[in-house]
Amino acid sequence: MARMNSRAMRAWATLEIAAELYRRQMFNLGSAVTLSVWSSKEEETSHPPLRLGVGGEVMGGMLAPIEVGKRHIDVAYVNPSAIVTMAYRGKGFYKRKLPLRALGSFPSWDKIAFAVSKDLKIKSLWDIVENKIPLKVSTRCSKFPNCTYYAITKILSLYGITFKKMQQWGGRVQEVDHPSGLTRRNSIIQRKVDAIFDEGITRWLDLALANGYEVLHLENDIRRKMETLGFKRSIIPKKKYPRLKEDVRTLDFSGWPIITHRWLSDEMAYAICESIYARRNAFPVDDTRLNMREFCRNTEEAPLGIPLHPGARKYFKEKGYL
Repeated sequence: MARMNSRAMRAWATLEIAAELYRRQMFNLGSAVTLSVWSSKEEETSHPPLRLGVGGEVMGGMLAPIEVGKRHIDVAYVNPSAIVTMAYRGKGFYKRKLPLRALGSFPSWDKIAFAVSKDLKIKSLWDIVENKIPLKVSTRCSKFPNCTYYAITKILSLYGITFKKMQQWGGRVQEVDHPSGLTRRNSIIQRKVDAIFDEGITRWLDLALANGYEVLHLENDIRRKMETLGFKRSIIPKKKYPRLKEDVRTLDFSGWPIITHRWLSDEMAYAICESIYARRNAFPVDDTRLNMREFCRNTEEAPLGIPLHPGARKYFKEKGYL
């Protein structure tokens, strides 16, 4: 490594302080992070800025791929992988194809679930619209363009259902910020809601199944239409949730891909992957340590629906992961 000058030393020290500070104070600081590394004016031609962002109303939802595609930011996380695929294809929420590339995908096993009270004897989401059932539904917040609310409302629209219609039939919509927050959990235990439409199922589905709810299948024609956007067919397995009657047909909501745009240099993409490898044991990932071989492949827990950046592909090939 070349000898650092004083400016580089201060920049490095600041980043180390920020990382440790966030580890210690994350619950007081929130989850929206924007980091920019800028060159001085005399260095601008040889060292372009690098901008990373995650969380918040812009970088934590449907707008993140747009920000990357327009080069307002260089690197971002998006959940689930299906949203990135949709943006790459220019489908659904996205009006044109975005020049996105993947640097890898962090594992996060998840599915979408439409759980309803067994007392209602509903066999399909079609029953809700045909009978204009006034459901009391718990779902994710709609206060900014977020991936969960988009996916849920898109699926419902294919059945001819909107939350507004449910309210017109006499129903009620409970919006929550987190899938397993206290409001949601109390509503399930006390049976204050008739249904829960959400992802993040590892945090609430067992509780719902134990308290008199069941999960509806999504019909294959609905899943086919969602597949054209970028979502993948999947199941909620009875093996994982023994209280289910059977495997439930649904859509996947897995993966935290880390994305960039096609203009990021191969050298920088390669260096980012090197950095991820170097810190692989420090990353908080779902119930496991980061497996670099799976990080760069299309797996169930970490789908990759867009091409790897050439610099990332070079790194993973050299290391024998691809």
